[in-house]
Amino acid sequence: MAASEPEEVSTQDPGAYVAQVMAEIEEEVRLRRASGDLPPKLERELDELFLAHSPVAGRGGDLTEALRMVDAATFIDPVVPVDSQRAAGAFVKKGMRSLLLWYLGWITHQISQFASAVSRALHIVDGRLKDLERKVEVQRVPHAGVVEFPVAHDPAAWWVTPAIGALTEVRGRILHAASGDGWLVRQINQAGGDAYGVDPRPDVVERGLLGISDLRGEDLADHLRATSSAGLGGIVLSGMVDGMGSGQREQLFNLIATRLAPGGTLVIHSVTLPTWEAPDAPYETDLSPGRPLRAETWRHVLKQSGYEATVQSGPDGADYLVTAVRATMSPPEPTLTQ
Repeated sequence: MAASEPEEVSTQDPGAYVAQVMAEIEEEVRLRRASGDLPPKLERELDELFLAHSPVAGRGGDLTEALRMVDAATFIDPVVPVDSQRAAGAFVKKGMRSLLLWYLGWITHQISQFASAVSRALHIVDGRLKDLERKVEVQRVPHAGVVEFPVAHDPAAWWVTPAIGALTEVRGRILHAASGDGWLVRQINQAGGDAYGVDPRPDVVERGLLGISDLRGEDLADHLRATSSAGLGGIVLSGMVDGMGSGQREQLFNLIATRLAPGGTLVIHSVTLPTWEAPDAPYETDLSPGRPLRAETWRHVLKQSGYEATVQSGPDGADYLVTAVRATMSPPEPTLTQ
């Protein structure tokens, strides 16, 4: 089974093109591995060739990508090829290989052991560095609080029905961030979805657990880090992104880009700036590091990040709903820094 034809990608966006090619290669490898057409030895040789000539092998790649080259070169094969264009060449090479194999095998075995030990040590260093980077990032970008407007965050709000409708065809689990007592989680499940909620406010979560909802009392970013790659079919953000600063949004959407499956749906409910600055707005608006983005800004940044986004405004213009479907090919990481 051949890979699908590549879609048209703008030459002005090389990152998206590389991401698409990588996704096609991974899909082709998966299909050939499953059918038995790709022997492990051939796959290892192809990996070595790709890593040797890909941009991440020497330029722009992080330590993890560089370690892939180390892992691929850890094993040294003492069985040299004996093919020859001369009549007696293969016979001579095969004889020499038979005579020297015990000696070469003893040496290459020790070298392979040393390379494996070095590779393991480097992976430990890589893991420690990633933990350190994550801790520094968390300290630099504080956790975002929840800002809820009672009228908008209610089961009877206008945006609830279209949000649930956008998630009806979603495959996989659906995460509602800032889920409160689980009111939207229960509605999505009643509509046939498989939803659960995350909220950093433990007191609110405890009230929702009485309604037999799958709720987690933890920070959204911490939860996404513990979620498997492409492990979510849908994500609903309500009361979360309005008051985020640019660094918080970028951190969150970089995580979402790796956790939302291709073809998954991202639903964002946000209020408009006049609603945010209204005299009767919740006090959390004054304490938030940022302010809501305009609806057109969301449409723009999500389109650049590989989503097909639509915006629906509320009946009184106080809030709006963004529905975005992620492209089936891996998009570039979103950039929401202002």
